[in-house]
Amino acid sequence: MDRRQKKRIFYLLLFLAIIGYYISSNRKKVCKVIDSQETLKKEHAYHLENSPFKNSKTISRSERKQQGLPPNAYFEQQWELTINPRLGRPTPETLFTLQQELSQNIQKRAPGDANDNLWEERGPNNVGGRTRAILFDPNDINNANPADDYTRVFAGSVSGGLWVNDNITDANSSWQLVTGLPDNISVTVLIADPNAANILYLGSGESYSSGDGVGNGIYKSTDGGTTWQQVYGGNFGTSSVDGASYYVDGVFYINDLVARNNNGTTELYASIASASYRDAQAPFNLLGFHQRGLYKSTNGGTNWSRFPLQYPSSVLYQNPNDIELDSNNNIWLATTGDFFNNSGGYIYSSSDGITFNLEYTFANTKRTEIEPSSTTPGTFWILTETNRQADVYVTDDNFATVNALQEPNDADTGISATDFTRSQAFYDLVIEADANDNLYVGGIDWFKYNTTNSNWDQISKWKNDSGLQNITASLVHPDQHAIVFRPNNNNHAIIGNDGGIYFSDNISTSVNDAAAIQARNKDYNVTQFYSGAIAQNDILDGDDIAGGTQDNGSLSAIDATVGINNFSTIIGGDGAYTEINAAEGYAIISFPFLNHAYVPYPSFDINQGYFIAFETNPFSFREGEFVNTAELDKTNNVLYTNASTSLGVFQIGKHSNVNGGNGNVTTFEMTDPLLNNGPTALKISADGQTLYAGLKNGKLLKIENAHTETPIFTDISDVNFVGSISDIEFGMNENELLVTFHNYGVSNVWRSPDQGTSWSDKEGDLPDLPVKCILMNPLLAGGSEVILGTELGVWRSQNFDAMAPTWTRSDNGMREVTVVDLDLRTSDNTVLATTHGRGFFTGTFLSGTLSTAETNAEKQFKIYPTISDGNMSLSANENGVATITTYTLAGQQVNLQAINLTKNTTTNFNLSNIASGVYILKIQQNNTIQTQKIIIN
Repeated sequence: MDRRQKKRIFYLLLFLAIIGYYISSNRKKVCKVIDSQETLKKEHAYHLENSPFKNSKTISRSERKQQGLPPNAYFEQQWELTINPRLGRPTPETLFTLQQELSQNIQKRAPGDANDNLWEERGPNNVGGRTRAILFDPNDINNANPADDYTRVFAGSVSGGLWVNDNITDANSSWQLVTGLPDNISVTVLIADPNAANILYLGSGESYSSGDGVGNGIYKSTDGGTTWQQVYGGNFGTSSVDGASYYVDGVFYINDLVARNNNGTTELYASIASASYRDAQAPFNLLGFHQRGLYKSTNGGTNWSRFPLQYPSSVLYQNPNDIELDSNNNIWLATTGDFFNNSGGYIYSSSDGITFNLEYTFANTKRTEIEPSSTTPGTFWILTETNRQADVYVTDDNFATVNALQEPNDADTGISATDFTRSQAFYDLVIEADANDNLYVGGIDWFKYNTTNSNWDQISKWKNDSGLQNITASLVHPDQHAIVFRPNNNNHAIIGNDGGIYFSDNISTSVNDAAAIQARNKDYNVTQFYSGAIAQNDILDGDDIAGGTQDNGSLSAIDATVGINNFSTIIGGDGAYTEINAAEGYAIISFPFLNHAYVPYPSFDINQGYFIAFETNPFSFREGEFVNTAELDKTNNVLYTNASTSLGVFQIGKHSNVNGGNGNVTTFEMTDPLLNNGPTALKISADGQTLYAGLKNGKLLKIENAHTETPIFTDISDVNFVGSISDIEFGMNENELLVTFHNYGVSNVWRSPDQGTSWSDKEGDLPDLPVKCILMNPLLAGGSEVILGTELGVWRSQNFDAMAPTWTRSDNGMREVTVVDLDLRTSDNTVLATTHGRGFFTGTFLSGTLSTAETNAEKQFKIYPTISDGNMSLSANENGVATITTYTLAGQQVNLQAINLTKNTTTNFNLSNIASGVYILKIQQNNTIQTQKIIIN
């Protein structure tokens, strides 16, 4: 071997050594990544196994009340689903920072591609939702008739933002969403500056049901509520750990705000509370613990100072609750309890706004509400929460002596005679007096104090059975949270409860009057849906939509017209999973846990319905989850459900022959060693033979022969899946799978082109937020466009086929509300977006035919009627020639015409020469373009 050959061999060996090193090095890196993901999975599994809600989430409503928990377990379920595996807790406080960043870059987009229509709100316009904050507009004065003053009202929903109604006395007057605030902000209190009526303040965050309404501090308006700015609060960006508890610093819960006129200077007092997200068996994830207390500002909220109101012999600040001003302008504060079992019931007062004195202590109480007399100084009425039950007290000497009052006895036989809140005093506890000292309290129902017999008259009822049929009273949704009296007419009052807004024009004489209190929910769309469905094919006479809600039942709208619609109640209570099988003439509605029922469609007649799946013994153990995942095989009429039990038995229920009649449904529980946690998402193939199940622990299972009693389970999870699966959908075909995750702190979006053999992480630049659902635009080849439903509205990627997709907001017309479900009507590619806090919206996927550079104006044009024989009218906000192009839903152009439009003037045009069907109009005037779906009969 010569020298040259030796040299070649040397370099060859050196090269192989280098290659070997890099292979070994990369293998180590890959192994580290795998080890890291495996560690994260183990952490996630540990946090699920040791969830503080492991027991409480499955107990009955009565047991929940006994433990001081909100009536339903939805947010405990969401807490587990959305935890960041690295932290062992959800991080909802990060959403507000993200919202502020997004508000600087608002995207004017819609479902589908850049030329798609706006999301269109569909309703309900007659249901409402949980409301705590109400304010008569102090600027609504000096009308031609003084009796018309103070008809304009603001109302704040716990999860649906701030709204305004220009005439609350008119049942036909609509509510309108106030822009400039986060659309999903949890509004808990609204007040006006006594020295400047155009200055309003808003407090956010509900501490009484922690996790349902995490707030973002205090907002201020200097123009009567038109625009708003945050002046204090939100996430401070720091946290600490103490044993089992996480302390997240910030201002998240504003229990009360009061503005005091001190000789021309406005003093703001804020009750800034702390609460957990959420607590059950043990303290965990405590929001604002180090910041809680009574605060004051004398410069309009720019600077705040905290009063040193601490527990006796402790450095711990008390958890403040209700703030009141008495007839002598003194400030009073009542406190509430906390998650460390520290009591509330401390009553403080101050005459100078500098020093507060402890006046009285209600022992062993938590939430405490006080109400001063408007006519007699020194007189106060008090409601306290003791063991989750309400007690009523009175003092006439500034708390020197306090005496118990007779409690209201609700006629409902299911409510104790000594507890009108039905063990929900932590949740619905209201006491208010008008300017004439007519006294009202609210729990499940409303009561007015009768000074003649020193007892209470019931003025509302929530149903007509269980003894309530024997009294005459107005039908009002249960769970009362607020009552506010009209400043120029104390006989007029507005009520806020879990059903929205109610109005009375004779509240002081409402005893024995069934019509005294009436709903005022027209277009107040703050309904919290859990699930939604839109019927296939039925298009020409309108849309058929249904869904299940929080405490407002299962709702439906048949032949819903364009825009916001009235919905009918199928059945009350909590609704859940919903699906419509239009071809077979039935629908599935659901109740909490494993309780799913057949109802005929389109009647939705519950009296003709029957249970398909139901819990066998809910008093011994629960089956399914509070909002239970399910999937309907419409081809074979089989319903698949999460049938897992609270005893740790994991199974999928297969319920066959669901439309075969009562008693003819057969059930088979599918089990397998791979099914080692509860299903959180299910998807069935078109032929019904293959079922996909996403589990709470992040595992994805493919179940072949699902229609038989010998199903074959295969784990098709990617090694990097971490979290709880929220949705499984098909892409352009059934070989392509799309999977999303509920969690913070994980990769939430995944794609497989080959039924799970290989996977790609499609998180891209999507912010860290839970993803609830996913749909692919079926009209664009290659699957390049996808939309997501998230905690902050709809997001879209137009390069989903790229290695790292880019994401942008696609929620114009809807904005940043939680989207829990996306349902596609394949016949015309209409998407139903179901939200938790803002009802239903629809939009449409369009083909690439319309892909031109254009701006999507927000209602620049008005076109009507949208369902016609082809004769329509059009108006514009500007002058100029507009071109109107008509496309089929497949993107084929069928008509083009130009019309000269005059600003705010209606111009007629005709499309009657076009065949009957559904079309898309594209209207362009100068640089402004808008699209609109129409139907020609």
